[in-house]
Amino acid sequence: MSARFFASRLPAVLALAVLSAGCFSVDNPPATTIAGLVDGVLSDASAPIGLQFSEPVVPSSLRARLVRYEVDLEGNLYDEDADPDTELSVLFDSDDPATGTGELDQARTSYTIDVASSLPIGPQLALVLDPGLMDDKGNVWKARQVIKFGYVFNCGKGVATAFPSVSKFFWIISVESPVPAQIRLLSELHVDPATGALVGQMTNAQRNKELDCTKFGLTCSAAEVCRTLPTPACVPPSEKAGSVDEFPDFIADASSAVGFSFTVQGCIADQPDGSFSFANVPADFVTKKPAVAVTGLALSTALVPDDADVLRGSGTLTAQQVGLGAPPNTIPSGKGAGTHAERRIPDDFAPPIPPPPSN
Repeated sequence: MSARFFASRLPAVLALAVLSAGCFSVDNPPATTIAGLVDGVLSDASAPIGLQFSEPVVPSSLRARLVRYEVDLEGNLYDEDADPDTELSVLFDSDDPATGTGELDQARTSYTIDVASSLPIGPQLALVLDPGLMDDKGNVWKARQVIKFGYVFNCGKGVATAFPSVSKFFWIISVESPVPAQIRLLSELHVDPATGALVGQMTNAQRNKELDCTKFGLTCSAAEVCRTLPTPACVPPSEKAGSVDEFPDFIADASSAVGFSFTVQGCIADQPDGSFSFANVPADFVTKKPAVAVTGLALSTALVPDDADVLRGSGTLTAQQVGLGAPPNTIPSGKGAGTHAERRIPDDFAPPIPPPPSN
């Protein structure tokens, strides 16, 4: 056939290719969701957990675990990191009947988990699905899936608590939506030991520009500050904190061009395992630079003494609305959701932190 023959039919060939491309679809592996999960939170810790699959799954390909969501500085779960001393805290494993039961329905699109022990309220949890989850056509997940969730602790009737009556904490707030961001806070908490009622002042934490870099063998530029942990280095003031143990590098800033501070009220409740549950009445605050208005911030936390008797916590956060710009010119951008971690600061190491208003 001649080149002229092919040229005369080129438009038809191209049109056929375009139509074929438009009809082309990708058959993905089955998608997984947790039934009833709203903004990363489930409402009833006593109810079974229901998983929903977008299409039938092969039963032998399903392995599900519920774990405490604990990660290293790079975001690796403890069975993925390089530290041999860290391991997953597993609350349910579909391969271990001692941890509870998991049942796949006849349609193979719903999996119900009934744990043997009640799940903790406050800390961040996660559903982990091992690689290999597959549909009937052989479409398979080649990587593990991790879906974070948690349960909100709500203040009930006030009861006595062993929580310190006055304490200071360093917080790392990790906002995941509507816009990913890290907010660092220093707080002073006052707790009534007779009722667990709490009032606290949460203040913006900024890297300390007054640290003497030469003590660490560093010569930092005017645009940098010293980071002492995990290793000494010169970093920009905006450098994110990698862990709550970096608190010595931060000071409370309520009044500068980027400073802010707000008051929270809530409660503390002792738990049978020696931990403390924390919840606050939804609070509002506005950051200055960048200007962000947060309405209805709610934190739910489980605080646990570590081997050195330092109170450490992690949990979930929600916000009714996160808006860009200071009021009254705030532009709503959606509900807020994310996680947080915190630790108590020894009194002799704590920087000056504004106290909550007195009654």
